[in-house]
Amino acid sequence: MRITCLRCRRPSSACWCAQLPALATKTQVVILQHPRERDVAIGTARMTHLCLPGSRLVEGLAFDDHPALQDVFDDDTAVLYPGEDARPLEDWLDRRPQRLVVVDGTWSQAKKLLKLNPRLAALPQLSFSPSQPGNYRIRKEPTDQHLSTIEATAAVLGLLEGDPARFATMLRPFTWMVDHQIDSEARHRDDERMRRFIHRNGRPALPELEALRRQPERAVVVYAEGNSQPGLGPPELSHLVASRPLADHVARLDLVVAPRLPLHPTLAARIGVAEDALRGGVNVATAVDAFAAFAAGDQLVCWGSFARDLLHEAGLPRRGFIDVRALAARQLRRSTGGLVRAADDLGATTDVAPGTPRARACLARVEAILRALLAVCAPTTEARDGP
Repeated sequence: MRITCLRCRRPSSACWCAQLPALATKTQVVILQHPRERDVAIGTARMTHLCLPGSRLVEGLAFDDHPALQDVFDDDTAVLYPGEDARPLEDWLDRRPQRLVVVDGTWSQAKKLLKLNPRLAALPQLSFSPSQPGNYRIRKEPTDQHLSTIEATAAVLGLLEGDPARFATMLRPFTWMVDHQIDSEARHRDDERMRRFIHRNGRPALPELEALRRQPERAVVVYAEGNSQPGLGPPELSHLVASRPLADHVARLDLVVAPRLPLHPTLAARIGVAEDALRGGVNVATAVDAFAAFAAGDQLVCWGSFARDLLHEAGLPRRGFIDVRALAARQLRRSTGGLVRAADDLGATTDVAPGTPRARACLARVEAILRALLAVCAPTTEARDGP
């Protein structure tokens, strides 16, 4: 049975109540909601109402004679609606309305509500031209200038009351909801993609992962970048990142290592770490000691052997590791085509922000591929029959 939050009416996993501010307003806000919008999961009228404790939210089609709205029908009220006779927001700043009526619904629904309620339609109307496109990425709007109810209300209140930054906090639950919805849809697509993949290819037996299946906290995922110069010996460690992604509390290590060799002229641009940061990194002995303490003899997980070999050149004893690239190739039944393609083909999507150093982005992809392989591979007979 799915547990629903009684306040926001969303499943507990999608509850955005923790993001809500509680903002007092000089302007009384009255939200009139079309009935069809009440049960829209990604609607924002209720979110707007909960952000503004002094506001009113009234659902229906007939508002002109509604007993809870009779104080609304006077000259101190403005309806947020871009009608033909609407006055732009700037014209209202010298004589701010006491009440702001916000009509919640699709544009056709809002137009219908005004047509059904002549007294409401006769109230002065306020139009607003946003300075930037809306962020309603999970719902199709007619144009970029059409905003959600909460975006429009926050922007208008911010300008009417001279405090845009305070009212911008209303967008916290909205942004959280949009991001959560997009992430959920992406996970659903990935799960469906993985189900189809398993249906076509079956669940492979990857015995190398059985130890991690039993003790996931022992996985230490490593990715490293190297600096090299022709004729001056093997590459040296320049950026080392590692994590324990399967532990209850994810731990991370991120070390930029100062060069001993001359820096390769393209290294900084290729790996996304500024040259000054590279030159100012920790010395290699410090990096080796920090990694040895972080890994503590547990199971290394790498994409190929490059990171393990760089650590060996830096002074760590060469040790065994789980090669995720080889396991991914076995699962895909072909060459991986590189880390990015393998992650895509296995449904191991990651959210990597633009400008992220390459090592961190690659580490995130290796983590995601490891999780995907653990999810799809079949337990070995020993693991099924064991205690």
